[in-house]
Amino acid sequence: MSIRRALITGASSGIGTAAALELAGEGHALWITYAGRQAEAESVAAQCRAAGAPEVHVTRLDLRDAASVEALVAEVSAQWGSLHVLVNNGGVCPYTAYEDIDIDEWDLVMETNARGTFLLTRAALPLLRQADGDRSVVNISSIAGQVGALQTGLHYAASKGAILALTRSFARHLAPEGIRVNAVTPGPVASAITDQLQGEGRARLASSIPLGDFGQPADVAWIISALASERSRFITGATYDVNGGVRID
Repeated sequence: MSIRRALITGASSGIGTAAALELAGEGHALWITYAGRQAEAESVAAQCRAAGAPEVHVTRLDLRDAASVEALVAEVSAQWGSLHVLVNNGGVCPYTAYEDIDIDEWDLVMETNARGTFLLTRAALPLLRQADGDRSVVNISSIAGQVGALQTGLHYAASKGAILALTRSFARHLAPEGIRVNAVTPGPVASAITDQLQGEGRARLASSIPLGDFGQPADVAWIISALASERSRFITGATYDVNGGVRID
């Protein structure tokens, strides 16, 4: 059986790190990206090798920059030639009141989160089409994209809602080719994003979680791994909530 290859953005911390370690443990070759923390990304790569990944590459990526996205895909193509799994996890989340969001910050969030997901998915399609077996894209959205901005910035919620729309749209267009596209919508998870909240704001958020505490990145990573595998061969266009009961439909 051939080695499955996975590309994960924003893998230097949080959910991205947990997803990389989960896929490494299942024997995936990994290509992980980071935005500004090379030392942390290299540390994650070392952990992934120790966890069982047969091959790990690390590349800096600016999701806002189409040239940076295209350069990454060209690098992956030259080294691997194909790709089985794409995890669109990289993103930014400023906690800014909507009255204080200026156009530059709006563009930063929308272009990194929503535009970046679109650019990389589109650019990676030739590699996904070249792979044998199951092919899967997993987009990391957020509960904010479903219910709106509660604690996060309005622009973050808008960008994550856009990712859900992109997920459904790509799923419809790519299903005839056997390429699956799904989304995961984490709620409050212990990470660099929620670490921005302190004091009363953090306590208020914690008290709103029916299961009583923040989730952990590993709580999200196993679902990413499942959606990336052949076990989910009949699932596409779906959204998986991991939110401790904050949103129940």
